[in-house]
Amino acid sequence: MRKLSHLLMLILFVRLFSSCNSSENKTSLSTSSRLLPESDVMERLRYQKNNIDSLFKHNTDKVIVVAKLTDGNEPILIKNGNFPENVETTYNILKDSLGNVMLVSEFPFSESGDWSITFSHYFDKKGKTFAFERQTNFFNSICTNGIAFETRTEFYDSDFKLIDKTYKLVDEKNTTLEKDSCQFPYDYNYDISKNSNKYLKVNNLKHY
Repeated sequence: MRKLSHLLMLILFVRLFSSCNSSENKTSLSTSSRLLPESDVMERLRYQKNNIDSLFKHNTDKVIVVAKLTDGNEPILIKNGNFPENVETTYNILKDSLGNVMLVSEFPFSESGDWSITFSHYFDKKGKTFAFERQTNFFNSICTNGIAFETRTEFYDSDFKLIDKTYKLVDEKNTTLEKDSCQFPYDYNYDISKNSNKYLKVNNLKHY
């Protein structure tokens, strides 16, 4: 049952990436990005994020899956979707062709199964966090009979200063929901790391 829950989280994760991005068909784990003037920094950052999302979508076989267990601090490598019963948090790690971490997505385990949360850090070539996204899928929202999808996206400059953010709350048909009419049956604290080294160190993922 727990294995099925993790597979469902991955399916929802890929589904959200598929719906949020264009039909780019990138299959090479490249970190190339267009050179844009600084005045177009937001266009550049959005392009970088979309590029990484597309790489994840088309290279799921390259994603490193790691799990932190409830009875230990050292995360373990997951192969072929074989999750143990006592998973506390799952991490999906995507690297470029040079071994640099581009994306880490973190999935806290939901005991109830009524919600799933994804915390995604996006890193540039220097390992700095340039974007962070929290995606939440949940039932029992009151504002829709099915699943509600909440997405918060933040973009940062090279000094890790917040320069833009977006918010989206929709139903399964991508129809906008009114936040004041919804109930949010989850509450999970999280921190945003300013670079990949800090994130990997805090979560004991540096050797993966």
